[in-house]
Amino acid sequence: MCDFLHQINFLNSVIVDLQRKNEELKIKLKKLALSEFNGNDGTDGEKKATPRLFCDICDCFDLHDTEDCPTQAQSPDSVPHTTYHGNPAVERPYCDICEAFGHATESCNDDQTF
Repeated sequence: MCDFLHQINFLNSVIVDLQRKNEELKIKLKKLALSEFNGNDGTDGEKKATPRLFCDICDCFDLHDTEDCPTQAQSPDSVPHTTYHGNPAVERPYCDICEAFGHATESCNDDQTF
C-alpha cells in the first residue's frame, strides 16, 4: 500500500511540474507573439524602426502611403488636382467656352459649338 501511495505522489508531482512548465510556455508564447506583432523579433529587446511611408503614385516619401494617396481617391470623372504653382493673388484668364484656364472667353479660338 505504501508503494502505491509513493507512485501516486510521484505522478501527482510530475503532473504539477508539467502544468507549471505548460503555463510558462504559454506566457513565453504570448510574449513572442506580442513582440512580433509590435515589430520586434523578440531576441534583442529593441524595436525595429517603423518603415517610412511611400506613395507609388506621387513618388514621394513620408507624406502618405499609396493606399492613402489623395490622387488615387479621386474619381475618374473628377477634375484633376491643379498643377498651377503661380501666385494665387493674380487673377488667371478663364475661358467659359473651353472651360479651361489660359485664355479669356473673348480670345477663344474654339470653333466647336456645343
